Amino acid sequence: MVLRGKKGKSPPFMSQEFIIQNHGDIVSCVCMVVMVGLMFQVTQPLAQTFIAAQYNVTKEADSDSDVMYTSGVKDLCTIFFYTLCWIVLHAIIQEYILDKFNKRFHMSKTKYNKFNDSGNILPFYLLSIWFAIEQIQKLGIMQNFSKLWENYPAQEMSFMNKFYFILQIAYWLHCFPELYFMKVKKEDVKEKVPIYCLYLAFISAAYIMSGTRIAFLLLAIHYVPEALFDLTRIIHCAGKTDISQHGFVFWAVSFVLARVATISLAVFIIGFGLSKYNVPNVDIAHGNFNTQTLRVGWLAAIVLIQAWMAWNFITFQVRRYRERTPQKKPKSDGKQEKKKKKHENGLEKSPSLKNKKE
Repeated sequence: MVLRGKKGKSPPFMSQEFIIQNHGDIVSCVCMVVMVGLMFQVTQPLAQTFIAAQYNVTKEADSDSDVMYTSGVKDLCTIFFYTLCWIVLHAIIQEYILDKFNKRFHMSKTKYNKFNDSGNILPFYLLSIWFAIEQIQKLGIMQNFSKLWENYPAQEMSFMNKFYFILQIAYWLHCFPELYFMKVKKEDVKEKVPIYCLYLAFISAAYIMSGTRIAFLLLAIHYVPEALFDLTRIIHCAGKTDISQHGFVFWAVSFVLARVATISLAVFIIGFGLSKYNVPNVDIAHGNFNTQTLRVGWLAAIVLIQAWMAWNFITFQVRRYRERTPQKKPKSDGKQEKKKKKHENGLEKSPSLKNKKE
């Protein structure tokens, strides 16, 4: 899958340009090798470690109930495999969908990069929101909000819940090599890497520390304005500026509401709800991390991140307002320019003065 290959002479085999142009094919071959391992009895256990969900804790007597899983070290192998799958899917979306739209709209380089970023991440946001809302309804969280702290620690997860968080972690991991494959500028890399690290830190912490149910709620709230922003930016890059202006207004409103809702829910759930079931020490065996120190750390981290995002949002809006507002020139400069123009015009209109001097 050649993403940005130029027509003509192909690059040398296994050169940097060759790997960038054909990274989708290379990574898909690695995925196929792992999947072929399921066909042979000798390699099947190893292949299952990468493909199937690990740590099944369902008892044989509970065959009628849902299959339940926990987290563990072997999940790193599964995360690695699905990180490769995300790279392949990213290449497919880029080549067969986004590149075709790019040729049709004839975008500039800046709009081209923005369109690709939003086009690749928007389906991920939409699917994440849909699945998170579905799981919130299945778990009955909206009907009984106290389940978020009464049922903590939620160490056991259904297959879909576990698979959701594995895909979440794998997605944000795959964004790092994509910076190389998509030839992102160094200035943009410095902006994106901290964001990817924050996503990984918070989602991984929720997965390891039995906070998946709380994470479902907070991720759904967070992803809504993000999806709205990327959708609006795609419309803007496509040339529909009238529609995109209204979209950016809706995004700004939803962004502020999401920050307020996240802080309020974090204080209510972590600060008040979980404090009723405080434990003196961390219980790793049962996945209980509900100590006072960790709760303060969780709450402080969430509030600080929301404050940082709000600050970036405010500075962005102020900069955008200044760019749109025309700057007025000082009156004194205008008067001087008018005097100079009158003086020049006077000389041009009276050539007799020049003749007298000569």
